Amino acid sequence: MIIDNRLGVFITTMHIKNLLILFIAFFICFNIYEAKGQATSKKDSLTKVESSKVNVEPTLTPTVTRETQKNDYLTIPKPHANGVFGSSFFDSPSLSFEPNLRIATPTNYILGPDDELAINVSGYQETNIKTTIGPEGTIFIPQVGAIELSGLRIDDAIARIKNKMAQTAYPSLKNNLSRLTVSLGKIRSIHITAIGAYKPGNFTVSSFTTVYNALLACGGPGDINSYRNIELLRNNKIFTTIDLYQFLTRGDQKGNVVLKDGDVISFPVFKKHVSISGQVKRGGTFELKDNENLEDLLFFAGGYTDKAYKAQITVKQITDLERKIRTIYRADIPNYKPLDGDEFRVDGVLDRIENGVTISGPLYRAGDYELTPGLTVGTLVQRAGGLTEGAFTDRATLTRKHPDGTLDNVTFNLTEILNGRAADIPLVKYDAVNIATSAEFKTLYTIQIEGEVKKPGAYPYKANLSLKDIFFAANGFTDAASSYRVEVSRRLTTERLNKDVDSIAIVLVLNTDKDLAVESNRFILQPNDVITVRRNPAYIEQQKVFVEGEVYYPGTYVLESKSEHISSILKRTGGLTALAYPKGIYLIRHTPLDNEEAQAIIQNIQKNLKDSTSKVIEDVSKTNFKIPINLDKVLNKPGSIEDYQLLDGDQILVSRIDPLVKVSGQVLSATKTGFIEGKPLNYYLTQAGGTTERARKSKIYVLYADGHVKRTRNGFFGLFRSYPSIQTGAEIIIPRRIEKVGVSPTEVITLTTGMVSALTLIVLTVTSLRK
Repeated sequence: MIIDNRLGVFITTMHIKNLLILFIAFFICFNIYEAKGQATSKKDSLTKVESSKVNVEPTLTPTVTRETQKNDYLTIPKPHANGVFGSSFFDSPSLSFEPNLRIATPTNYILGPDDELAINVSGYQETNIKTTIGPEGTIFIPQVGAIELSGLRIDDAIARIKNKMAQTAYPSLKNNLSRLTVSLGKIRSIHITAIGAYKPGNFTVSSFTTVYNALLACGGPGDINSYRNIELLRNNKIFTTIDLYQFLTRGDQKGNVVLKDGDVISFPVFKKHVSISGQVKRGGTFELKDNENLEDLLFFAGGYTDKAYKAQITVKQITDLERKIRTIYRADIPNYKPLDGDEFRVDGVLDRIENGVTISGPLYRAGDYELTPGLTVGTLVQRAGGLTEGAFTDRATLTRKHPDGTLDNVTFNLTEILNGRAADIPLVKYDAVNIATSAEFKTLYTIQIEGEVKKPGAYPYKANLSLKDIFFAANGFTDAASSYRVEVSRRLTTERLNKDVDSIAIVLVLNTDKDLAVESNRFILQPNDVITVRRNPAYIEQQKVFVEGEVYYPGTYVLESKSEHISSILKRTGGLTALAYPKGIYLIRHTPLDNEEAQAIIQNIQKNLKDSTSKVIEDVSKTNFKIPINLDKVLNKPGSIEDYQLLDGDQILVSRIDPLVKVSGQVLSATKTGFIEGKPLNYYLTQAGGTTERARKSKIYVLYADGHVKRTRNGFFGLFRSYPSIQTGAEIIIPRRIEKVGVSPTEVITLTTGMVSALTLIVLTVTSLRK
């Protein structure tokens, strides 16, 4: 029973689980079916809405980049030769000849073949179409058909396109549910012709091109053509006339119309050229029309300058036979009509003051002043603000110019005039009063200080200047100065009647301390004194030597005494290391004399070896400062003659052991080879492949590590040649033999002929003398 009950519970549990699984599966299937039904319903509704639209893919409105077909715009014009006003407008390479294509399409633009239209419909219906007007003047729009547009203005064309599209595939344009925009993309090119231009011919330009664009493209008028009467011919008739001067002087662009295909720009020959120079703002050559007068010419020239003499203008005219000159007065300028070839000149006013006087010198307001009635020297000084400090009033001058052009000099005492003790001087036109300063009559003296001061040089002399004052101005003494030896050299200023006197200066030797405090007994200086501060003989700066190479403590060493030797310094370095080469120690001393001696050594070796190659200079220059050091004698006999006393700047170099011998110069292969005790020089030459044909064996020399140089010794006629011995670290140098240049047969004949001629002349001379 227990088993049966458990089985029943188990079966009942299984039924409940199955029912739950079935319920969940049914719920999922029902949701899927509902979602699918909603999607189908939405798709059907969208299909109904889209059924009224044209099947066109919606796109974004692209940016229209306007461009033209190939054109003939030029950007590097050539300068005009005639220099007529207006020609420079066409000479600048920075001018842009092309029309502006980044502007909105003009509403009066006339469409034609090759114009590209960008048609955009946005809103309820959307589309973007680019189409080009064909040769027949029509465009084609899908689902709309052909539309004829050639010859229409752009605004009329837009209205026709909209009407045709609204009647066909785009009904939403009728009730403004969609919006139509039309713009020009690639615009067409037109052909124009320029006659009488600087660069005449046919030009292909944009249909946006105006007359001024075309003028720049063709370089403007030619050298004999007009700037004032440019004709635009359209359909064989004068459509408009352009006057460039109106644009250049007033900015008036009248006549600057848009060109059409087939237009002709004609530059007739000019009728009248005149020139104007002098005091006008813009001189040059100008083209005038028949009805223009001299006043118009002045306007084109920018008018008078501020220095122009306006009462009259001079003109040179051309007659049938010759030239003549004429004066045009101010009243006649508006009525005078220039003739072809007239040359006008506007003079300037005279560069003088008709009613002025001048005063100069130490015054607060020196300069030119108006000559008023009763003006005198005293009142003129007052007008000039009075005298400044330092004025010399005991003597002044007045320069007066007479009507005949001669000058007169009047001298007066200004002090007496200003104090009323002397009569004042009335002034006349062009008078010039000059007052001097006291400083002009004074000599500027200096004090010179030299020697052991921080700022030696020349200082201006001042009254009551003492010796310590000048030391103070020179920033005091240097450390090496001797306060017990100061010399003052003073110039002799008394007049001497005896020219044979030998004295030229007084030299005073003074003792002074270095304290710059104010002293009670001051030594007062005089003009042109020269102070010399001597150097203290006991003052010596530290002197240094340098030790490099194989010592225990290389570096800089300060000398302890004037007579310190090499042995002492080597002792202070701790001695030589185990790698030091005792025969490779040398001293380098730099003095100006050494440089001269080095050059002499180089010249001597080159002369003896007859080798001027850079190798000699290089190798000898390495050793010309070297002084060999015999280490055994230096260490065994300190203070001996070979234990050299050191000087400031000396260098001691202790070489490292070099177990090699270097062979260079005229050998087959310059090399380094190991040193073998007792091997002769020829052995090392063999290691370098032997000498070359240019080698000079009789002059072989050896440079040793300590700086010594030994050369080959040649015995009797070179039969017994003795080469230098070789040591480790040595360098064998084989110089080059100088090639001898032979004499050519032609030179031999020339020399022989010359000698025979000379001998013949001598014989003839002797024979004639005997007769």
